Amino acid sequence: MHTPVRKTFLGLDIVGFTRPDRTDRDCLAMRGVLYDALATGLRRAGIRPAACEMLDRGDGIMSLLDDTVEPGLVLDTVVPSLVAALRHHNTMANPHARIQLRTVLHTGMTVQDARGYAGRDISHAFRLLDAPELRLALTDSRAELVLAVTETAWDGIRPDLRRRPVGRFRRTLLSTKEAAVQAWVTIVAPDPLPAGRPHPAPSDEETTS
Repeated sequence: MHTPVRKTFLGLDIVGFTRPDRTDRDCLAMRGVLYDALATGLRRAGIRPAACEMLDRGDGIMSLLDDTVEPGLVLDTVVPSLVAALRHHNTMANPHARIQLRTVLHTGMTVQDARGYAGRDISHAFRLLDAPELRLALTDSRAELVLAVTETAWDGIRPDLRRRPVGRFRRTLLSTKEAAVQAWVTIVAPDPLPAGRPHPAPSDEETTS
């Protein structure tokens, strides 16, 4: 019998990974930047390698963090570290090799067998990465990253940490294969931009950094 365990899911997806102007060598280089940036962020957050499993997605990574890792720690340290690494890379890279990320932070249950992980919550995290609203958010943008924090992850983050990273969180309707769901979304850019389709009556939790 497989016992469900609670995890924090951090999903990362490189925008336009297989664009025609990107060679296989470019793709490998971008993957290297992403893995190095994530490893640096986890190390700065004091998250032990044993507390994080990285599932390779080809054009991204789904990280499964132990339940001892608070979502706020990911928001406070790991995400800003990712942004800094992308910004550094993008200032030196050729235009076709610059990286933008779709990012999802979620918490929930999953089960593991010999082949990997399954369950509603990890599937939900994967599907949110492909939400059309997140895909559109970075179109014609200089932003490094769009981040969606699910309601369950948001509830586990201290209010003072919800102001990070740089940007503005808006409660936003995201479309998935199964249903439309609410999440807290921010676009992280040199000049913060509005994100997604805001809820018509933003709550008092809507914050700016």
